Amino acid sequence: MAFNGNEGEMIDPALAQRWIDNYAKGVSPGAIKAEFFGFRRLSELLGQGTAIGLRIYYAKDDAGVNKLVVVAVTPEEKNIAPIDGTTSAGKVLENGTPCPPYCNNKD
Repeated sequence: MAFNGNEGEMIDPALAQRWIDNYAKGVSPGAIKAEFFGFRRLSELLGQGTAIGLRIYYAKDDAGVNKLVVVAVTPEEKNIAPIDGTTSAGKVLENGTPCPPYCNNKD
């Protein structure tokens, strides 16, 4: 299967909030619930080569802190970054702004 840029599914905001609330019930108070990545950085990833979307990896840094690592992906499902050995070039985004403390008022 080749990616075409239409992967993923838009869902009802109420359903999304219910799922977010479900997750929040299972984590410690103050635990990171989300990360913000800016438009310019995401655009920088999507502007690479034949990028058609983004792949977001769950990761853990050397200190054991959970992270999100974002890479651009081609229509052939290949990362445009040296994440899985399929290429030796490309940019990788991480270090999003965490929520908390930088959250929507409800969060």
